[in-house]
Amino acid sequence: MKITVWLQKEFRLLLVTPFKILLLLLLFLNGCASHGKPVTLYDTYTEYTYRVKARDYAYILDNLITQSMGDRGIKKSSDFPDYFPILSDLPSILVKKKEHFELRDGNFGCLTLNGFDRFDRPAVIKMEFGREQGSWKLAYVSVDYLSLPSEFTGAAVCPKRRA
Repeated sequence: MKITVWLQKEFRLLLVTPFKILLLLLLFLNGCASHGKPVTLYDTYTEYTYRVKARDYAYILDNLITQSMGDRGIKKSSDFPDYFPILSDLPSILVKKKEHFELRDGNFGCLTLNGFDRFDRPAVIKMEFGREQGSWKLAYVSVDYLSLPSEFTGAAVCPKRRA
């Protein structure tokens, strides 16, 4: 009789344990999914392209570009494309993305995207990011059109600031 009671208790414990573990796992994953802040530079770029396509310029100015870039005298967020024509076209430059590389060092980071434009020309987008208020923000962008795909870069390269 004692063995039967003990086995029933052990059996119930075995049935309940996977559900507890599953519940804890789901809570953990839900916490990670609801975090919402981009973790990688590529995540920030993806969020940026989504917001540009949605014309959510106020969000971009407040959350996705550095304060030094945002302080350019923009009175209305709808003026964003006029102040930043390259940034406004950034999502449509590379129609086919081949690969990307990123480099982060403290509060500074660079993202390089290799791919092809709508005319199937090879192009490289180099982006510089700064970390402000706990998230990565776009600070500078350059676009280089290449002669051949063999000229693609194989690592993250920071853009050279042009005068």
